[in-house]
Amino acid sequence: MQTFLNTCCNKLPMDTEKLKRIITDQEEDMAEKFKRENIIPREKITCSPKVDIATVITGPRRAGKSIFSFHSIKNQPYAYINFDDERLNLKTSDLNDVLEAFYSLKGAPEVFLFDEIQNVAGWEKFISRIIKTKKVIITGSNANLLSSELSTHLAGRHKDIVLMPFSFREFLQFKNFNYNIYSTKSISKIKSLLFEYMQKGGFPLALKLNPSHLIELFSDILEKDILLRYKPRHASAVREMSKLLIANPGSEITYNKLKNILKIESVHTVQKYMGYFESAYLVFKLNRFSYKLKEQVSSPKKVYSIDTGLLNAVAFSTSPNHGKLMENLIAIELFRRKSACPADKSFAELCSAQTIEPDLDFYYWRDYGNHEVDFVLKKGNKYELLQSCWDASNPLTMERKVSSLIKAAEELKTSKLTIVTWDEEKEITEAGFEITIIPLYKWLLR
Repeated sequence: MQTFLNTCCNKLPMDTEKLKRIITDQEEDMAEKFKRENIIPREKITCSPKVDIATVITGPRRAGKSIFSFHSIKNQPYAYINFDDERLNLKTSDLNDVLEAFYSLKGAPEVFLFDEIQNVAGWEKFISRIIKTKKVIITGSNANLLSSELSTHLAGRHKDIVLMPFSFREFLQFKNFNYNIYSTKSISKIKSLLFEYMQKGGFPLALKLNPSHLIELFSDILEKDILLRYKPRHASAVREMSKLLIANPGSEITYNKLKNILKIESVHTVQKYMGYFESAYLVFKLNRFSYKLKEQVSSPKKVYSIDTGLLNAVAFSTSPNHGKLMENLIAIELFRRKSACPADKSFAELCSAQTIEPDLDFYYWRDYGNHEVDFVLKKGNKYELLQSCWDASNPLTMERKVSSLIKAAEELKTSKLTIVTWDEEKEITEAGFEITIIPLYKWLLR
């Protein structure tokens, strides 16, 4: 019995010491990384943690959530742990040991930063308890991080931030380029960098390393954030479906068609898999516009990659489709503007209307005559129509884009019509409608 007690008594301090060593290693690694990083301030996104308000930061894997969090609390005493560490295999009951290790190492930190906390099952009640006395930031690579259970415990006591890969404006800062949209020389450089941005995307690490990093990132999202987390029955079908969706940006798809292609037994299973991809921030989907919600839900969807670099690496590695890349890039920017504003602040307080759109929803539009508009932007009861057109010099393409805009404008009773092109800029009038034609770089930077 004495031997057993001695063994137990010796084991617990060893476990605690191991935990403290891991926490120390992680903080040293993050501090070193923070010193090396070229910190890019994120557009119109702030993170100021407060007691009794959990700051919940989600977004794609390796989009910069940890660096953003560190930058936000760099002048405050903090404690940090990353649960995405193979040395940690913690249960809910171990989370209090993490707090004890924090206090032992740090004294009385003001802010707790929990990275990828969703790796510990049942973490929600733990967070609900400690935010009563501490500032807490939690991050995760899953859109469902704020689960229904956490929402119940933290009703009205959380600030939600979606951190995306770099926007084009942030990419220009990363490149240390101070642009002037009225300078011919500057515009030439802007367009050169925009082409690079469209090819490489906005994941910070991918911009510093070999483009093959994006293939590794795609694999990590698929394997760790989807297959390992959800353990779907048809793993091979999930892999095939992910590549199929990314390789066809802006193409209409139906769940039934995917079911047949992938030879999956039910539409419900395909819908579930689509939810996995969206939760992991691999893709997002658009509904076809309709005034009737039932028609929106039942109509074909369009799916876009969360990053054009990821799309290029996975699908267009040998022959880039510039038109599809540009359309996907516009969709990403609209998704960013829809997602960017923290939920607990008004847009007037935190957001510029030029960058972040209040109450923005966006769809695509198609009628029975096969007229199609790439994006319908809905803000309250107002609509804006937007077409993507890589080659505005092609008269047939422009005729199709313009006629579709007019058809949709007549149906939706809107006069705000835009065609985003690679480099053409002018105003035209067709059938009594004024249409703004604007270069992609100017649309992204306005």
